[in-house]
Amino acid sequence: MPPHTLTYILTLSLAGTAAAQTGCLDQSYLPNPLTNGLEVTQNQPVTQTFTAGLSGQLTFVEISRIKHHNGFCTNPLTVDLVTTSAGVPTTTVLATVTLQPASIAISTPSPVLIDFTAANVFVTENDVLALALTSPNPPSTPSYAWWGEAPSSGYAGGQIFIQQTIPLSVWDLAFQTWVFSPASFSNYGAGHPGTTGVPSLGSSAAPVLSTTPNLLLGNSAGAPTVAAIFFGDTPISVVTPWGGTALVFPLVSLGVVVPPGGAQVPLAIPLDHALCGFSLYMQAIVVDAGASQSIAFTPGLVFVLGD
Repeated sequence: MPPHTLTYILTLSLAGTAAAQTGCLDQSYLPNPLTNGLEVTQNQPVTQTFTAGLSGQLTFVEISRIKHHNGFCTNPLTVDLVTTSAGVPTTTVLATVTLQPASIAISTPSPVLIDFTAANVFVTENDVLALALTSPNPPSTPSYAWWGEAPSSGYAGGQIFIQQTIPLSVWDLAFQTWVFSPASFSNYGAGHPGTTGVPSLGSSAAPVLSTTPNLLLGNSAGAPTVAAIFFGDTPISVVTPWGGTALVFPLVSLGVVVPPGGAQVPLAIPLDHALCGFSLYMQAIVVDAGASQSIAFTPGLVFVLGD
């Protein structure tokens, strides 16, 4: 079976599901149109909280819409990644970078990408952190403006604070984050034996985006046979009339000819960062006269797509 065919099958399996730089795009809030901005001054540091959706190393953040304000600011802009307590930013800094004025757009709010990889900050899904912007600009002098959306509050995973702890619940400002989320695979559940035992279902490599690992399907019949591999996004555990347990709710399936030594089925993983952290569940059934109902079941196999 050619890899492009299974790419199509994988695309069908993942259709309608939601998950760059080094790492997987995790949080992204890019309102369009921009409706308002907040000035960053010595009296008004501006902080956006966010909730991690992936577990792994936070590698990059982006202040996605920022520019000089009220003229050209000559002071640097500091971006700190800070912890929160009960959703409120703290003074505990996990990573920091100082941006020089020339690196920030003058007239049109534009993105500034920040590499926090060297800080070795590891996050867990549902951790609440914050991006805190400060600059020593006196009021009514040139400064920076971070743009987003107000009076709406379009980002559900956090909010804006000024002066560190004063919430502005109707504001959210444009930002993005990336997390290095390692790809992995593992078996789950129990198969159902055939002539030589339970057929196996494994992988030649982790399901890294833009790679093509082989699915490794064992042959329990001990002779040439056929099989079907089922793909889905939801694991189940349903006893079937054929003796085995169904371990995936199937969205699509693929017929496979299985030689005596087993089959290798290439599965091309798309280069689509929206798939980072997505779990793809699989199970195969093998026609086997030695099985209780002439069908042997593999254990389940789950791919967690990622870097």
